Amino acid sequence: MDAKADEEHREDDIVIFEGRFSWWAAWCMMIWVICFIASTVVMVLSARGSAFDIISEEISFIKEMNPPYGPEDQPNVDATMREINQMFRYRLPQTALFYSLSAASLGLFTVSYFTSYMLLEDQGTKRVLDIGLVIQKGVQVYFDRAIPLLLLFLLSGGLYVGMTAGYQAGLCFAAGATMNLISARMGVRVTVQGQTRLAHALSHELFDALQIGVRTGSIGGLLATSLGLGGMAGMWLLIRDTLSLSGFGSGAAIVSFYLRVGGGIFSKGADIGADLVGEVDEHRQDEDEKIFELQRTMAELESQRKERSKKGVEGDDEDMMEQLKRMEQEMQDIACQLHPIDYLDAVGENICDVSGTCADLFESMVLILATCAIIGSKGSPVPHFNSGLPFWIVATGKIGCSLVAYYCHAHERYTARQIRWSLRFNLLCVIILVQVVQVLISFQEFLAGTIDFTRFWHFGVISLMGQLAPEICVLFAEYFTSVDYAPVRSLALNSDLGVVQVVLQGFGQGFLSTSLPAGLMIVIVVITWQLENHYGLVLLSASSVSGTGFQGGIASYGAVATNAHKIVHLTTYHAMTRHRANICAALGDSTAHAGNTVSAVNAFSAVFNVALTLLAQTYTSMDQSYTQVTGPLLSNYSQAGLVTGIVLTFLFCANTMTACLDTSRGFEKYCRECKDVSRIERLPFPQSHIRPLKLLTAYGAVMSVRMVLSPMINTLAVPLIGGYLLGVKGLLFLISGSNVLVLCLSTLLVNSGQSWVAARKFVLFGLLKDADGEVVGPDSVHNRNLLIGESIGGPMEDTTGPAMNNFIKFV
Repeated sequence: MDAKADEEHREDDIVIFEGRFSWWAAWCMMIWVICFIASTVVMVLSARGSAFDIISEEISFIKEMNPPYGPEDQPNVDATMREINQMFRYRLPQTALFYSLSAASLGLFTVSYFTSYMLLEDQGTKRVLDIGLVIQKGVQVYFDRAIPLLLLFLLSGGLYVGMTAGYQAGLCFAAGATMNLISARMGVRVTVQGQTRLAHALSHELFDALQIGVRTGSIGGLLATSLGLGGMAGMWLLIRDTLSLSGFGSGAAIVSFYLRVGGGIFSKGADIGADLVGEVDEHRQDEDEKIFELQRTMAELESQRKERSKKGVEGDDEDMMEQLKRMEQEMQDIACQLHPIDYLDAVGENICDVSGTCADLFESMVLILATCAIIGSKGSPVPHFNSGLPFWIVATGKIGCSLVAYYCHAHERYTARQIRWSLRFNLLCVIILVQVVQVLISFQEFLAGTIDFTRFWHFGVISLMGQLAPEICVLFAEYFTSVDYAPVRSLALNSDLGVVQVVLQGFGQGFLSTSLPAGLMIVIVVITWQLENHYGLVLLSASSVSGTGFQGGIASYGAVATNAHKIVHLTTYHAMTRHRANICAALGDSTAHAGNTVSAVNAFSAVFNVALTLLAQTYTSMDQSYTQVTGPLLSNYSQAGLVTGIVLTFLFCANTMTACLDTSRGFEKYCRECKDVSRIERLPFPQSHIRPLKLLTAYGAVMSVRMVLSPMINTLAVPLIGGYLLGVKGLLFLISGSNVLVLCLSTLLVNSGQSWVAARKFVLFGLLKDADGEVVGPDSVHNRNLLIGESIGGPMEDTTGPAMNNFIKFV
């Protein structure tokens, strides 16, 4: 009898799988500490004038006095002036570059520490671990199939850059592509392991769970921006040619384009394909409805328990616990019975929102830094200072982002909205730190006499506007896309009026949400131009990416929280755990959407710099000053450029949306014809799902590569048509017109799609009540209508909208 009782007791025990220590992360921490110390020592020596001078020789964009910091030995011995399209020498801003290397080392140390911290946390129960294993296998297969195909694109692009722009540009191309690919692959590989740990931590305290979630998300954001900043600083010190640095951005652009566009096509194609498969699969159960009913039953049981406790009635707790255990087993059965394609949305979340977002932010940062180095050195009277100031700003932002990621203030009673404001306070700390350093560096130059007081305060105003602009745009977008504000609640409440009401109201709110971001950016650009002309735009763009490390980290947190939320709702009946999961998921939706908004603003700033660099390079080759270009602005070619840019932008939208639909139909056909992609009945979970999911992921990875060809050809056609047929002026107007259109259209698509997603979650979380006070659930007409809106908005929000930022930067 005792043996039998012990056996039953063991069956009732809940086994928690512990975390593990990572020697790899520990060694990386040691390496980055050494790099930080070495970079800091060299930076201090350089600031004291004790380090060796690094001299660069460039072609000047302007006619100006020789650089005030020397060197005295210039290529033209008898010339006292820098002449347009003539060589000149200047000292590299090596103190700023070594400071950037120190900041990148600190960021990479933080990544290593967060990785070690996350891996040491408990992984959760076996069922939590099983679901996480299925997602992890899918992500691994996607990259195993996609990376070799991506390398073919990179090889051809690298050969072209090397033959046309020289071996130094080819070397930068290879470095940019490699670092972006490493950051995307390693970031998502580590991040996906944090999802099960977050799901388990939600059963304890919200504060601890939030620290795990934010730190896990920050791994991807800090890794991408640290490699981007450190790579740019290191390559400039190595090759000493700013124009070749554009190759660094070109390599990053190809990787970013594929991961964002191809990943979005895969993610939304699988999502829509799962709906198509569900319609023909008789055995698929409605997951949302069953989970909602279980949640409502759990709430009722918990209410009954509390009521009995108040009355002092005992004796029914064991029956209630048995009933809850049966319900938990029923939820676990749902996880087992789902078609393997239903797990592809979780795989797509990691690919699209972690690797895609981080690769996108990496690309924006390196493009902006490359153009800042070109304009700051070749087009300014003080190249040592003007080319270095953007690196001081971005590097200080990197240090601030690394520090604030260690802590997020919250407690058990916090709502998602309150936590979001806590994260926003962290970003405010970064802004303050950057402004302090920027003012100190600029004031030092003012004391040296190289800039006057007018330029000193101009730099402060421009950098502050650049830092605040992305977050103001995010704040305005959140008002229209968060469940905490009136527009989304109104959309959910009115959704019973029909699909037409849902679609039109969602689009209407999306159109309205573009007004402030577009207007704000236009006003800021005009003010910046009035203050500091061309260099002002350079400083504005550098300031806009100073907080990218933290913003990218919390954007990646969105995917972590969404998948942890799904795991929680498939594995536990505990009401408080599910409540915390809902809070983290709502927060994750807001932060992931914020990442898309920040990407749009950064792309807008980066393209302005690229157009400015193109203008300077073209007119310098004709021995003309690009700062004094005059003539009729609207020629036939410039008007043709505007129209061509608009037409090709809309064609890109059509290509990406059509690719999503083609991929979804491909998934549906593949599931019909291939019986091996159904769950294996004879095997237990997760073995019943791993092999079918691998087949589906491999098929989707190859399919997404095929589907991304058309948008890529569309993108390559834009500069070719503009450059060869319309000339420089037509190309400039094409880029400028497309840039403004992309900012507005991307904001519209992302915000409209997110508003439908948020409104449906408002229903699924049980927050919507009818006139009688009854909770409106998944079986309601509200949910059915919003589901149609979500299906329409999915490709807009996760594929076409974000991909447009990569489109304009790739152009």
